[in-house]
Amino acid sequence: MRIGVVGTGIMGSNLARCLSSKGIDVNVYSRSYEKASKVASEIGGKAYDNARKLVADSDAVIVFVTDDSAVLDVATAIASEGKLERGLVINSSTVTPSTSIATMKILRNVGVNYLESPVYGSSDEARECRLLSMVGGDKSLFEENKKIFELYSQKVLYVGDVPKAMALKLALNHIGLAIPGILAESLALITAWDVDIDIFREAVKSLWFGSIIERYWSRIFEEKPPRFKTWMAGKDYMCIASALKEKKIPSIIAEAMSTLYMMASTTEYREKDYPQIAKYFIELANKTKTLER
Repeated sequence: MRIGVVGTGIMGSNLARCLSSKGIDVNVYSRSYEKASKVASEIGGKAYDNARKLVADSDAVIVFVTDDSAVLDVATAIASEGKLERGLVINSSTVTPSTSIATMKILRNVGVNYLESPVYGSSDEARECRLLSMVGGDKSLFEENKKIFELYSQKVLYVGDVPKAMALKLALNHIGLAIPGILAESLALITAWDVDIDIFREAVKSLWFGSIIERYWSRIFEEKPPRFKTWMAGKDYMCIASALKEKKIPSIIAEAMSTLYMMASTTEYREKDYPQIAKYFIELANKTKTLER
Protein backbone atom coordinates (compact mmCIF):
# COMPACT_ATOMS: atom_id res chain seq x y z
CA MET A 1 0.00 0.00 0.00
CA ARG A 2 1.22 3.47 -0.90
CA ILE A 3 -0.15 6.37 1.10
CA GLY A 4 0.61 10.04 0.55
CA VAL A 5 0.51 12.68 3.27
CA VAL A 6 -0.11 16.32 2.41
CA GLY A 7 1.14 18.68 5.11
CA THR A 8 4.17 18.44 7.37
CA GLY A 9 2.95 20.24 10.48
CA ILE A 10 2.33 18.66 13.89
CA MET A 11 -0.30 16.24 12.60
CA GLY A 12 0.94 15.45 9.10
CA SER A 13 4.52 14.70 10.12
CA ASN A 14 3.46 12.47 13.01
CA LEU A 15 0.90 10.63 10.90
CA ALA A 16 3.66 9.92 8.37
CA ARG A 17 5.78 8.47 11.20
CA CYS A 18 2.87 6.31 12.38
CA LEU A 19 2.17 4.88 8.92
CA SER A 20 5.84 4.26 8.26
CA SER A 21 6.08 2.31 11.53
CA LYS A 22 3.37 0.01 10.15
CA GLY A 23 5.50 -0.79 7.11
CA ILE A 24 3.47 1.43 4.78
CA ASP A 25 5.18 3.10 1.82
CA VAL A 26 4.64 6.77 2.76
CA ASN A 27 5.38 9.76 0.53
CA VAL A 28 5.02 13.41 1.48
CA TYR A 29 3.99 16.73 -0.08
CA SER A 30 4.17 20.18 1.48
CA ARG A 31 4.10 23.71 0.13
CA SER A 32 7.63 23.81 1.53
CA TYR A 33 9.58 21.17 -0.39
CA GLU A 34 12.34 21.50 2.19
CA LYS A 35 9.97 20.43 4.97
CA ALA A 36 8.61 17.59 2.87
CA SER A 37 12.15 16.39 2.15
CA LYS A 38 13.05 16.44 5.85
CA VAL A 39 10.07 14.28 6.85
CA ALA A 40 10.46 11.97 3.85
CA SER A 41 14.13 11.45 4.63
CA GLU A 42 13.30 10.54 8.23
CA ILE A 43 10.75 7.86 7.26
CA GLY A 44 12.48 6.59 4.13
CA GLY A 45 9.83 7.97 1.79
CA LYS A 46 9.81 10.31 -1.18
CA ALA A 47 9.16 14.06 -1.13
CA TYR A 48 6.87 15.45 -3.81
CA ASP A 49 6.66 19.00 -5.11
CA ASN A 50 3.32 18.35 -6.84
CA ALA A 51 0.14 17.32 -4.99
CA ARG A 52 -1.52 16.03 -8.17
CA LYS A 53 1.39 13.68 -8.88
CA LEU A 54 1.26 12.44 -5.28
CA VAL A 55 -2.43 11.55 -5.71
CA ALA A 56 -1.72 9.76 -9.00
CA ASP A 57 1.06 7.71 -7.40
CA SER A 58 -0.82 6.76 -4.21
CA ASP A 59 -3.59 4.41 -3.12
CA ALA A 60 -4.80 7.22 -0.87
CA VAL A 61 -3.66 10.69 0.13
CA ILE A 62 -4.38 12.06 3.61
CA VAL A 63 -4.50 15.86 3.88
CA PHE A 64 -3.51 17.66 7.09
CA VAL A 65 -3.24 21.40 6.34
CA THR A 66 -4.06 24.51 8.34
CA ASP A 67 -7.35 26.00 7.19
CA ASP A 68 -10.11 26.32 4.58
CA SER A 69 -8.03 28.19 2.02
CA ALA A 70 -5.16 25.69 2.29
CA VAL A 71 -7.52 22.74 1.71
CA LEU A 72 -9.09 24.43 -1.31
CA ASP A 73 -5.62 25.27 -2.67
CA VAL A 74 -4.63 21.60 -2.45
CA ALA A 75 -7.86 20.47 -4.15
CA THR A 76 -7.45 23.06 -6.91
CA ALA A 77 -3.85 21.99 -7.49
CA ILE A 78 -4.91 18.33 -7.76
CA ALA A 79 -7.64 19.25 -10.26
CA SER A 80 -5.50 21.72 -12.22
CA GLU A 81 -4.84 19.50 -15.24
CA GLY A 82 -8.18 17.74 -15.63
CA LYS A 83 -9.18 14.12 -15.10
CA LEU A 84 -7.08 11.63 -13.19
CA GLU A 85 -7.32 7.91 -13.82
CA ARG A 86 -7.60 7.18 -10.13
CA GLY A 87 -7.31 8.83 -6.75
CA LEU A 88 -8.63 8.96 -3.21
CA VAL A 89 -8.24 12.04 -1.04
CA ILE A 90 -8.96 11.79 2.69
CA ASN A 91 -9.29 15.28 4.14
CA SER A 92 -8.34 15.24 7.82
CA SER A 93 -7.93 19.02 8.11
CA THR A 94 -10.42 20.79 10.39
CA VAL A 95 -12.41 23.13 8.13
CA THR A 96 -15.94 24.45 7.78
CA PRO A 97 -18.59 22.02 6.50
CA SER A 98 -19.13 24.18 3.41
CA THR A 99 -15.43 23.97 2.53
CA SER A 100 -15.52 20.18 2.84
CA ILE A 101 -18.45 20.09 0.40
CA ALA A 102 -16.64 22.43 -2.01
CA THR A 103 -13.47 20.31 -1.83
CA MET A 104 -15.46 17.16 -2.61
CA LYS A 105 -17.03 18.80 -5.67
CA ILE A 106 -13.69 20.03 -7.03
CA LEU A 107 -12.14 16.57 -6.73
CA ARG A 108 -15.13 14.62 -8.02
CA ASN A 109 -15.12 16.75 -11.16
CA VAL A 110 -11.72 15.26 -12.06
CA GLY A 111 -12.53 11.69 -11.04
CA VAL A 112 -10.93 11.75 -7.58
CA ASN A 113 -12.84 10.11 -4.73
CA TYR A 114 -13.24 12.08 -1.51
CA LEU A 115 -13.78 11.21 2.12
CA GLU A 116 -13.61 13.70 4.96
CA SER A 117 -12.04 12.33 8.11
CA PRO A 118 -11.26 14.91 10.79
CA VAL A 119 -9.57 13.38 13.81
CA TYR A 120 -9.51 13.92 17.54
CA GLY A 121 -6.08 13.72 19.10
CA SER A 122 -2.79 15.50 18.64
CA SER A 123 0.89 14.78 18.05
CA ASP A 124 1.26 11.83 20.43
CA GLU A 125 -1.92 10.13 19.25
CA ALA A 126 -0.98 10.64 15.59
CA ARG A 127 2.56 9.30 16.06
CA GLU A 128 1.32 6.32 18.09
CA CYS A 129 -1.50 5.47 15.63
CA ARG A 130 -4.33 5.96 18.15
CA LEU A 131 -6.43 8.81 16.79
CA LEU A 132 -10.22 8.95 16.83
CA SER A 133 -11.23 9.18 13.17
CA MET A 134 -14.65 10.46 12.16
CA VAL A 135 -15.47 9.69 8.53
CA GLY A 136 -17.98 11.29 6.20
CA GLY A 137 -18.73 10.42 2.60
CA ASP A 138 -20.11 7.61 0.45
CA LYS A 139 -20.59 4.59 2.72
CA SER A 140 -19.46 2.00 0.19
CA LEU A 141 -16.30 4.05 -0.47
CA PHE A 142 -15.67 4.15 3.28
CA GLU A 143 -16.17 0.39 3.68
CA GLU A 144 -13.83 -0.26 0.77
CA ASN A 145 -11.10 1.82 2.41
CA LYS A 146 -11.82 1.28 6.11
CA LYS A 147 -8.52 -0.59 6.54
CA ILE A 148 -6.65 2.67 5.84
CA PHE A 149 -8.31 4.47 8.76
CA GLU A 150 -7.72 1.48 11.01
CA LEU A 151 -3.97 1.80 10.42
CA TYR A 152 -3.74 5.00 12.46
CA SER A 153 -6.90 5.05 14.59
CA GLN A 154 -7.88 3.53 17.91
CA LYS A 155 -11.48 4.04 16.84
CA VAL A 156 -13.17 4.77 13.51
CA LEU A 157 -16.68 6.25 13.39
CA TYR A 158 -18.64 6.45 10.15
CA VAL A 159 -20.85 9.54 10.58
CA GLY A 160 -22.72 9.77 7.28
CA ASP A 161 -22.53 11.88 4.14
CA VAL A 162 -20.18 14.86 3.77
CA PRO A 163 -20.05 17.16 5.79
CA LYS A 164 -21.49 15.41 8.86
CA ALA A 165 -18.09 14.26 10.15
CA MET A 166 -16.72 17.80 9.90
CA ALA A 167 -19.70 19.19 11.82
CA LEU A 168 -19.14 16.57 14.53
CA LYS A 169 -15.44 17.47 14.82
CA LEU A 170 -16.26 21.17 15.23
CA ALA A 171 -18.82 20.35 17.93
CA LEU A 172 -16.23 18.32 19.86
CA ASN A 173 -13.60 21.05 19.46
CA HIS A 174 -16.09 23.61 20.79
CA ILE A 175 -16.17 21.78 24.11
CA GLY A 176 -12.50 20.84 24.31
CA LEU A 177 -11.16 24.29 23.43
CA ALA A 178 -13.63 26.15 25.65
CA ILE A 179 -12.33 24.68 28.91
CA PRO A 180 -8.83 26.26 28.76
CA GLY A 181 -10.45 29.55 27.72
CA ILE A 182 -12.74 29.54 30.75
CA LEU A 183 -9.84 28.52 32.98
CA ALA A 184 -7.75 31.40 31.60
CA GLU A 185 -10.36 33.98 32.62
CA SER A 186 -10.88 32.31 35.99
CA LEU A 187 -7.15 32.46 36.79
CA ALA A 188 -7.07 36.09 35.67
CA LEU A 189 -9.99 36.81 37.99
CA ILE A 190 -8.35 35.38 41.09
CA THR A 191 -5.01 36.98 40.20
CA ALA A 192 -6.65 40.38 39.85
CA TRP A 193 -8.26 39.98 43.28
CA ASP A 194 -5.13 38.60 45.00
CA VAL A 195 -6.41 35.05 45.57
CA ASP A 196 -3.59 32.52 45.81
CA ILE A 197 -3.52 30.24 42.74
CA ASP A 198 -2.57 27.24 44.90
CA ILE A 199 -5.72 27.74 46.98
CA PHE A 200 -7.77 27.87 43.78
CA ARG A 201 -6.18 24.61 42.66
CA GLU A 202 -6.87 22.97 46.03
CA ALA A 203 -10.50 24.07 45.89
CA VAL A 204 -11.18 22.67 42.42
CA LYS A 205 -9.66 19.29 43.32
CA SER A 206 -12.71 18.52 45.47
CA LEU A 207 -15.21 19.52 42.76
CA TRP A 208 -16.64 17.47 39.89
CA PHE A 209 -14.60 19.39 37.30
CA GLY A 210 -11.37 19.15 39.28
CA SER A 211 -9.91 16.33 37.15
CA ILE A 212 -10.58 18.38 34.00
CA ILE A 213 -8.70 21.39 35.39
CA GLU A 214 -5.86 19.20 36.62
CA ARG A 215 -5.50 17.75 33.13
CA TYR A 216 -4.51 21.19 31.80
CA TRP A 217 -2.47 22.43 34.77
CA SER A 218 0.99 21.26 33.69
CA ARG A 219 0.32 22.36 30.10
CA ILE A 220 -0.30 25.89 31.41
CA PHE A 221 2.67 26.27 33.71
CA GLU A 222 5.34 24.07 32.12
CA GLU A 223 7.01 24.78 28.77
CA LYS A 224 6.31 21.78 26.56
CA PRO A 225 6.13 21.32 22.78
CA PRO A 226 2.68 22.43 21.61
CA ARG A 227 0.08 19.75 20.98
CA PHE A 228 -2.17 22.39 19.41
CA LYS A 229 -1.15 26.00 18.89
CA THR A 230 -3.04 29.01 20.20
CA TRP A 231 -3.72 30.53 16.78
CA MET A 232 -5.09 27.17 15.58
CA ALA A 233 -7.61 27.20 18.42
CA GLY A 234 -8.71 30.67 17.31
CA LYS A 235 -8.99 29.47 13.72
CA ASP A 236 -11.11 26.48 14.73
CA TYR A 237 -13.46 28.77 16.62
CA MET A 238 -13.85 30.88 13.48
CA CYS A 239 -14.89 27.67 11.68
CA ILE A 240 -17.37 26.84 14.46
CA ALA A 241 -18.89 30.33 14.34
CA SER A 242 -19.12 30.21 10.55
CA ALA A 243 -20.82 26.79 10.59
CA LEU A 244 -23.40 28.03 13.12
CA LYS A 245 -24.08 31.26 11.23
CA GLU A 246 -24.57 29.38 7.96
CA LYS A 247 -27.51 27.61 9.62
CA LYS A 248 -28.72 30.90 11.14
CA ILE A 249 -27.86 29.84 14.70
CA PRO A 250 -26.34 32.41 17.10
CA SER A 251 -22.60 31.88 17.57
CA ILE A 252 -22.15 33.96 20.72
CA ILE A 253 -19.80 31.64 22.63
CA ALA A 254 -17.82 30.60 19.56
CA GLU A 255 -17.17 34.21 18.56
CA ALA A 256 -16.15 35.15 22.10
CA MET A 257 -13.75 32.22 22.28
CA SER A 258 -12.29 33.07 18.88
CA THR A 259 -11.64 36.61 20.12
CA LEU A 260 -9.99 35.26 23.27
CA TYR A 261 -7.59 32.97 21.40
CA MET A 262 -6.86 35.44 18.63
CA MET A 263 -6.09 38.15 21.19
CA ALA A 264 -3.39 35.92 22.68
CA SER A 265 -2.24 35.05 19.15
CA THR A 266 -1.09 38.64 18.59
CA THR A 267 1.63 38.00 21.20
CA GLU A 268 4.42 35.49 21.76
CA TYR A 269 1.73 32.99 22.75
CA ARG A 270 0.69 32.51 19.12
CA GLU A 271 2.84 29.41 18.58
CA LYS A 272 2.54 28.06 22.14
CA ASP A 273 0.31 25.24 23.36
CA TYR A 274 -3.21 26.67 23.53
CA PRO A 275 -3.79 26.13 27.30
CA GLN A 276 -0.99 28.65 27.86
CA ILE A 277 -3.44 31.45 27.13
CA ALA A 278 -4.03 31.18 30.88
CA LYS A 279 -0.52 32.56 31.45
CA TYR A 280 -1.31 35.37 29.02
CA PHE A 281 -4.43 36.33 31.00
CA ILE A 282 -2.58 36.08 34.32
CA GLU A 283 -0.02 38.51 32.91
CA LEU A 284 -2.85 40.88 31.90
CA ALA A 285 -4.24 40.73 35.44
CA ASN A 286 -0.83 41.47 36.95
CA LYS A 287 -0.38 44.44 34.62
CA THR A 288 -3.75 45.80 35.74
CA LYS A 289 -2.75 45.46 39.39
CA THR A 290 0.48 47.33 38.70
CA LEU A 291 -1.41 50.19 37.04
CA GLU A 292 -3.83 50.41 39.97
CA ARG A 293 -0.92 50.95 42.34
